[in-house]
Amino acid sequence: MKKIVIAVLGLTLAASSCTKQFDEYAINPNSPQTASAALLLSGAELSTFATYGGQLSRISSVLAQQTAGNQFQLQTFGKYIITETDITNEWATIYNGTLINSRTLLDSYGKGNPYYSGMTKVLMALNFGIATDFWGDVPFSEAAQGLSGNFQPKYDKQEDVIKGIQTLLDGAISDLSQPSSANQFLPAADDIIFNGNTKAWINAAYIIKARYANRLSQTDPSGSATQALAALSKVSADQPDMKAVFYDIAGSYNQWYDFLSSRTGYIKMGKYFVDYLKTTGDPRLASFVSKDDAGGYSGLAPEESDNTAVSDPGPAIASPDSPTPLATYVEAKFIEAEAQLRSGKAADAATAFNTAVSASVKQITGADISAAFKTQVASETAATITLAKIINQKYIALFSIPEGYNDWRRTGFPALKANQDTDKKAIPLRLPTSQDERNYNKNATVVGDIYQPVWWDK
Repeated sequence: MKKIVIAVLGLTLAASSCTKQFDEYAINPNSPQTASAALLLSGAELSTFATYGGQLSRISSVLAQQTAGNQFQLQTFGKYIITETDITNEWATIYNGTLINSRTLLDSYGKGNPYYSGMTKVLMALNFGIATDFWGDVPFSEAAQGLSGNFQPKYDKQEDVIKGIQTLLDGAISDLSQPSSANQFLPAADDIIFNGNTKAWINAAYIIKARYANRLSQTDPSGSATQALAALSKVSADQPDMKAVFYDIAGSYNQWYDFLSSRTGYIKMGKYFVDYLKTTGDPRLASFVSKDDAGGYSGLAPEESDNTAVSDPGPAIASPDSPTPLATYVEAKFIEAEAQLRSGKAADAATAFNTAVSASVKQITGADISAAFKTQVASETAATITLAKIINQKYIALFSIPEGYNDWRRTGFPALKANQDTDKKAIPLRLPTSQDERNYNKNATVVGDIYQPVWWDK
C-alpha cells in the first residue's frame, strides 16, 4: 500500500454519497491525531457503507446476473474483463478507509471504551470479510498499521483470515456486553447505524459469525453448520437489522441511486433475476425492478448490452434513501435453513426457510406475504425443501449486496449460464489483486487470474 495514501484517515474516502448529511463528521486528514472516538467510528461506518453499497456490489450483481452491464465500464465487467486498475479504489476504501479508522480508534480509545471497541471490531469483521471473499488471501494480522510504519503488510491465508474474523466478533460481543459504567465515552448519534444500541450490535455480530461459519460449507460441512447454528441461537428477531443508512439529501444519497442518476444506462436489470421473479409471481418484483420503457419488467441476458429500454434496479434498492442491508434477520433465517438442511434436519430447515421468505416479503414490500405466494414459495416441508430452493430465494432477498455472488460460488446455485460471448464462457470466481498492492507491497500475494477460486470455493 502506498505510504502517501495509507497515512490519510478514511474519512476522506471516495464515498461521495455520504457527505452532506454527515458534514459534522468531517475532519482534517492532516491532523488525524485530533480525531475523537466519535469521529473515527462515524468514518469507519461511512466507509463500510461505501464498500457494501458501491462498486463491489455492482460488480458482484453483474457476475451473479441480478443485473447486467449495459454500457461503458459495466458493459466491460459483463464481458468478464476486470483488471487490477478497476478495483484499486474499492481496495483502498476497505484498507485505507475503514480499517485505518478502526485501527486508530482501537489504539487511541479502545482501552476504557469497550462499546467503541466492540462496534469497531464488528466493522472490521465486515470489511475483512468482504475483502477475503473477493480477493482470497489478504492482509489481516498486519493490516492497517501504516500509521505505525508498516506499509507492506503480509498477506494471511484466507483460512486464517476467517478464523481472525470470528475472533474479532467474539471480542466485539464480549466488549459490547460490558456495563455502560465501564466506558469513558458512550456512543450515541455518532453511531450512524444503531445510535449506540449495543444489543443491536451484538445481534449483528452473531449474524456475521453465522455468515462466516456458513461460508465454510464446502471445507467443513458438518462443523460449519454446527457453528452457524450456535451463533444463530443468539440472534433475536426483536433487534433491528444492521443496514447502511442514506438520506434523501443531495450528497447523502443511496449509492445505487447516485450511480444510476449520474451514469444512466451503465447498468440494467439481469434477465435471469427478472424472469425468476415474474415466473414465481413474486410480490417483490415492483420493489426490486423498475418498469421498462414498455411499462413492464425486463432484463438483459449476459450477452446483451446497449439497450436502455429495459428495467433499472427498483425503488427498494435504488431510491435516494434506500438502506443497504449489512446483516439482517432475513439473512440469518436463510443461513439457518441451509445449516439445518446440512445437519440432516429437513423439517427445521423448511421452517426457517418459510420464515425467511415471509420476512423478506414484509421487509421489501411493507406488506405481509399473500396466501397465494406463501402457498407457492413459502410452504416447504421436510419432504420438499432443497438447497437449491434455499439459495435461490436468498439470492432474491439479498439483492444489492455480494451474498448472491458468494453463494453461487459456494453452492452452484442459482444455475446461472455464463456469458457465451466470452473466451472462457465461464463466470469469474474472484477479483484480481489491486494494482497498488502489486506495485507497492512486496509482500502481496498477487493473483491476476479471475478464474482462480478462493480457498473456501471448493
